Amino acid sequence: MTEHTPHNRDKNYRIRKESSFLKALSVSNDAGEIKPSMYNKYRQICRFIEIFMERVERTQAIKQKRVKVLDIGSGKSYLTFAIYDQLTEAGLNPKVDGVDTRPEMVNLCNDAAEVCGFENLAFHNLKAEDFFEGYYDAIVALHACDTATDDALFYGIKSKSKLIVCAPCCQNEVLKDLQKSGTQSRKFISHGLFLQKQADIITDNSRVMLLRSQGYQVDVIDFVSTEHTQKNTLITATRKNKPSREYENEYENYKKSFGFNGIKLERLMRVEGLLRSK
Repeated sequence: MTEHTPHNRDKNYRIRKESSFLKALSVSNDAGEIKPSMYNKYRQICRFIEIFMERVERTQAIKQKRVKVLDIGSGKSYLTFAIYDQLTEAGLNPKVDGVDTRPEMVNLCNDAAEVCGFENLAFHNLKAEDFFEGYYDAIVALHACDTATDDALFYGIKSKSKLIVCAPCCQNEVLKDLQKSGTQSRKFISHGLFLQKQADIITDNSRVMLLRSQGYQVDVIDFVSTEHTQKNTLITATRKNKPSREYENEYENYKKSFGFNGIKLERLMRVEGLLRSK
C-alpha cells in the first residue's frame, strides 16, 4: 500500500511551491518545499486563489493594465500575497493594500513584501472604517470578525467595486435580537447552539440580499474542508446589474419573519442613501 504523504498527494496547484512569498511567510523552507505542518494552509491558499482569479476573470478586470485590490483584516496575509503574486503572473501590474489593526502583523507583512520585491503591495495599521483610498476593483475580507465583515462589504458596495469576496466570522449582532424575538420561528428553537447557528445563517443571508439589492450576482460556497475550519463559508459578489428594489423588499420581509432589527451593513447603506429610508 502506498503511504499518503503531502508529497505524493501533490497536484498541479496554481501557486508554485518555490514562490518567494511562501518562503517569506514560512509556508515553505529554504529549498522551496512546503513544510509538512503548513501543507493544509498551502492547499487553502491555492483553493482560494483559484476562486478569486476565476471571479476576477468574470468581471473582465483581467483585461485591465492594472487591478487594484484591498484586503480588510489582512492578518498574516497569506492570501493577500497570493493575490499579488497571481495578478503579477497574469501580467496585470497589481496594486494591493492590506489593512489590519495589529501593528506587529502590519510590520511583519511589510517586511515580507520588501523581501519578495513586491513593490506595489503595502500594509496599513488602521481600522477598516478609517481607511479610504478611493476605488478598488476587488475587496477581500476573510474572517473579519462580526460587523467588520459589514464594513468590508460596505466599502465595496459604496465604491462600486467589480468584485467583493468575504468569509464571515463570529456573527453576534443578530443573535441578540433572536434571543428576545417572539416570532413563531423562534419558539421552536430552545438550544443556544442552534440559535447561534440560525443567527449566523440569517446574518449571511441578509448580506446576500443586500448585495443583490445593489446589482451584485452572489455565490455562496464552501472554500475549504470543514476538517480544517468551521468558518469555511465564502461569499463572492460580482457586480452585474443595476440596483433592484426587489431584494430590498425581500430583505424587509425577511427581518419581520425572523424578528431581528437588521444588520450593520443595512445601517451603513441607509446613511449613504443606498437603501430607501424607512
